[in-house]
Parts: sequence; C-alpha cells; structure tokens
Amino acid sequence: MKKTNNPKTSRNSQLSGDERIVNRTNQRRKKNKRKKMITRVVLLVVFLCAGITLALTMFFNISEITVTGDTVYSSEEIIAQSDVSVGDNLIFISKSKINERISTELPYVGSVKIKRHLPTKLELVITKTDAVYAVAQNGYYALLNEDGKVLEKDLEYIGENLILLNIGEIESIETGKPVLAGANYLEKLMSVRKICDENGLDGITSMDLSNLYDIKLIYQGRITLDLGETNKENLPKKIALGKAAIETQDEENPQYRGTINLSVDGKGYWSEETSTTEPQTVVDETESTTETEKEESTTTSAA
Repeated sequence: MKKTNNPKTSRNSQLSGDERIVNRTNQRRKKNKRKKMITRVVLLVVFLCAGITLALTMFFNISEITVTGDTVYSSEEIIAQSDVSVGDNLIFISKSKINERISTELPYVGSVKIKRHLPTKLELVITKTDAVYAVAQNGYYALLNEDGKVLEKDLEYIGENLILLNIGEIESIETGKPVLAGANYLEKLMSVRKICDENGLDGITSMDLSNLYDIKLIYQGRITLDLGETNKENLPKKIALGKAAIETQDEENPQYRGTINLSVDGKGYWSEETSTTEPQTVVDETESTTETEKEESTTTSAA
C-alpha cells in the first residue's frame, strides 16, 4: 500500500532543529493569546452582569406603592396582601405571585395589573369581580364569580339575580379558590353561559349540571330547558330553539310553567306543569304549523 505524506509533517522534517523550536514557540504563543482573549471576554461579561445587578439593586428600590382601579377593599388591605413593601426591589418583584396572593386572599379582586413606574414607584391596578352564581352545601350557600371562584361561603340567604347551580357532589369550597366538584363541570358551565349570552337568553335562574349528559336550565324559575347531552355542534342550536320557544310562550301566556325537552336535536317537546305527564307541544326548527289533536295535544312548529 502506498503511503501518503502529510504536508505539515513533510515541511517540519525539512526544518532544522532551531526552526522547529521557533515554530512550536509561535504556536504556543497563539494558543496563549486565544486563552487570554477568552478569559478577558468571560471576565468582562461577569463584571457587566455584576454591575447591572448592583445597579438594579441599589437604584430601583420601591419608595411608593399606590392602588388604583375598582375595588371594594382599602388600599392598605391590598398592599398588605401583596406582600410587597417599600424598600423592595422594583425590578425583581413577581407579577404572577402578587396577582395570585391578592386575588386569593381578597376574593372580590378579579385581577391585578402591575405597573412599574421607574425608577422607584409601583402601581397596583385592581379589577373587581362580582358574584354570578351560588351553590348550596349543608344548608348554606356560597357565592361564586363567573370563573367559579368562591367569593363568600356559609351564607344563610342569597340575593337576587344570581344563578343557583347544582353541580353534584361538592368536594371542597374554599374562599378565594375555584369550587371543586364534578369533573369538567366548570368547562361545561362556561360553555353553556357563553352560548346563552350569545343568543340573548336572559332570565336563567338556575342550572343543573349534576349530570353532564342531561343538563337542565331553569328560566325565571318556571320553565325548564332540558338540554340532554350536548356538544359544541348541538348546544348553540338547542339554546337558540329553546329561546325561540320561550319567547313564543311568553307572548301567549307569561305565567306558563312547564318543561321544554330539547334532548332530541332539532326538536323541543313542551310539557305543561299539570297532573298529566303527556307532552303537549312539539317545537321544530324547520316547521311552523299548529294543529289540534284529540288528546288536546298541540303541535307547534317554530323556526
């Protein structure tokens, strides 16, 4: 096998002893220069970081904390729960921790926006939250906001304009935290409420989410919308059909009490609150005719 000569080795073999020594010396000098350059860069970065940290620590300490926005709590209460004090560093405070502490310890705080006014002022902008729902447990009520967070508990009475929820067995009710109950109830609650708002269905006084495969909404405490099993596709249609049926019934008989069974997609079966359980009316998405049958059962179709 033919050997190939390394050009570098060939050149070195042609050099004299002194020249090889000089060559190795030059190579070591180049390596030393590179090492010194790297060391200088590293030291420069370290000094810069240390200088920046020192500057932030020395020159951005909080001298004033103010509270603005809409709140039912005093500024002193909010600042105390923020766990931030005059003298703390303005740059190194944690926005998420401040928000969590205040909104948990002061439940009627919905969110906290942190504003840093350099060099030394901190502003806490408060957005309040209100009670939207109520749940009953052991003979007492708890108030919840729109996200399911517990605002108050152990109440004997609740005010008007709240939606009473049945969410099945409640695992935990702790002020400042979401109520723990059946799996996925909160997600379904948000979905149903959103569709109701989009369709302009007001007047819901209670919701039964104890069985997510058989959801019920109660309108003005007198008309039950039995939605049955719902999904993203049929929920908007069921609520729209229920709203149309309620509007028609309210025009004819504002005191009507009964149930609209919407468990079958595209149809609604009226059952008046009487001694009989026979369905009296069928509401259809596509038809709009009315006819009287022998059993005095009326079929009404509404778009």
